[in-house]
Amino acid sequence: MIYIRLLVVLLYELLLLIAISFVVGFLFLIFFDSFENDFLRYLHQLLIWAAWGAYFVISWKKFGQTLPMRSWKFKINLESTSYKYLLLRYIKVSIFWIFFPFNFLAVLILKNKFLHDIKTQNQIIDVRNKPSNK
Repeated sequence: MIYIRLLVVLLYELLLLIAISFVVGFLFLIFFDSFENDFLRYLHQLLIWAAWGAYFVISWKKFGQTLPMRSWKFKINLESTSYKYLLLRYIKVSIFWIFFPFNFLAVLILKNKFLHDIKTQNQIIDVRNKPSNK
């Protein structure tokens, strides 16, 4: 059941990333007015990737989880919350998501760890049944 919830989190995350991409694309077109040459296309892609990174790094720094993870009661057990560590984590995540099917299978095999978490102590934690600190 946890894996179905994790898949729903990933789909919810995809919707948020699409929304961020639309906002970045809209702002890009306001300033540059077109994608006439390769440089502008690559710049647009880099800006979208950077905006996604800002979203993830800020979410991980502030809450230890993203909005979909909060909604479905998951949290990442992070080794460190420094910006340098989180930025390197985002770069690793970006590289390893090229291998999406293998990355998702790794969660099933490695007990809630993605491929980019193999050498770290990071793990996805289900916080549904954890007592709150109220």
